[in-house]
Amino acid sequence: MSQQEGSITACSSESPENLRHNVRQQLSSDVDAFLNGGGNVEKVADNVRADPPRKPNMTYGSAPI
Repeated sequence: MSQQEGSITACSSESPENLRHNVRQQLSSDVDAFLNGGGNVEKVADNVRADPPRKPNMTYGSAPI
């Protein structure tokens, strides 16, 4: 697998150990760079959702025959 500069190669638990180590190392350095550049990490509550539930719409039987 080729790895481009600045991007992380996709891997899984079945990937070779050295690939997983490289991905962990790259992710760690990216996080450190983000934090050193003034970024911050916020803890989000477990019950917060990006897409809150919507009220169901009743369209059954609304189409003309």
